[in-house]
Amino acid sequence: MDDPDREVFVSPVVVASQSFPARPGSLPDAEQFVREALEPITLEVEERQALYQAITSALLAAAGPKDGVFDVTVRIFPDGVEVEVLHGAGVRRVQPAAEPFADWLNGVLRGQGVSQQAAAQRIGVSVRTISRWLRGDTEPRLRDLRRVHEIFGP
Repeated sequence: MDDPDREVFVSPVVVASQSFPARPGSLPDAEQFVREALEPITLEVEERQALYQAITSALLAAAGPKDGVFDVTVRIFPDGVEVEVLHGAGVRRVQPAAEPFADWLNGVLRGQGVSQQAAAQRIGVSVRTISRWLRGDTEPRLRDLRRVHEIFGP
C-alpha cells in the first residue's frame, strides 16, 4: 500500500437489490426490476432467456416454505453487468413485525400509563392522530415515527 509506483484505479459500481416472494406472480415483477435497473442497457435475446431461467429456477427452489423468497441483485460496472439471483440460505428474510404498530403503541401507552392527550403532546401531533394510530386506521409518517421511537423506545 505504501508503494508510490503502484497505481490505484477506483471503478464505480451501481448495485440494486430486491427480494421477491416465491410465487409465480413475482416473475414479471422481478423481470421489471432488472429491466429498470439496467436501463438503458439492452440485453441480447440469449441473455434475457438466461436471466428468465435463473429467476424461474430461484423461484422454484425457494417455493414451498411459507416465507420462501428469492433475491435479485444487479451490479453495473463500467465494463459490464452482473445479475445474481439467490434463494434459500443466501437470501435475507424480512421478518414481519411481531405485532401491528397500533397494538404496540396501545401496549406502550397502557404500560407507561400515558393518556392519548399526553402522548399527542409529547410527540407533537393531534389527539385525533393518536386515536387513528391506536385504532390502526393510519400509521405515523417517518418523522413522527422517529419521535415515537425517541420518546417511547423501539
